[in-house]
Amino acid sequence: MSMSGITTEFGRKERPSRQISIVLRNYNAATSMEGDSASEGVGNEERKPGPFSEMMRDFDRMIGLDSIKELLYEVYAMLAIRGFRADAGLVIAPQVYHMVFTGNPGTGKTTVARMTAKLFREMGVLSKGHLIEAERADLVGEYIGHTAIKTRELIKKSLGGVLFIDEAYSLARGGEKDFGKEAIDALVNTSA
Repeated sequence: MSMSGITTEFGRKERPSRQISIVLRNYNAATSMEGDSASEGVGNEERKPGPFSEMMRDFDRMIGLDSIKELLYEVYAMLAIRGFRADAGLVIAPQVYHMVFTGNPGTGKTTVARMTAKLFREMGVLSKGHLIEAERADLVGEYIGHTAIKTRELIKKSLGGVLFIDEAYSLARGGEKDFGKEAIDALVNTSA
């Protein structure tokens, strides 16, 4: 199974730095000593994820996907650093995780999105970790104004989890009077 690419707003392709690797090794050791206390306060900003290798078990069973595995490592590293900043009393800026999974049909994009939602739940990024799968018909309404309502309702259902829009590019198709652009506007407005 392979994907032709994964694009994110913070997706770098190089290997994590040695300093981040050392920080994570120390962080993994500290969280494994804490035991079950790390799972208390689900959805709380101060929740600390367990050891990365335990959470990545499902991804490690899959062949390829190097870019998503590396991205997840970076997210985990950012969470570790956020934990250290919180412990030091420093300001923690909110982080947004928007991802675009690209690839041919049948390459596992939906499967990877489900696994990412579960992993983000384990990391404490998401409070619920559920996946809402949608397509153009779930977002686009039949008349003016209906699309924004349908899109916002779907966004509300996905709060605390992942909204996966299958074949999202189809929203941009169509002519001047197509409601797909209204769905895109509603999505962009909500995430800003």
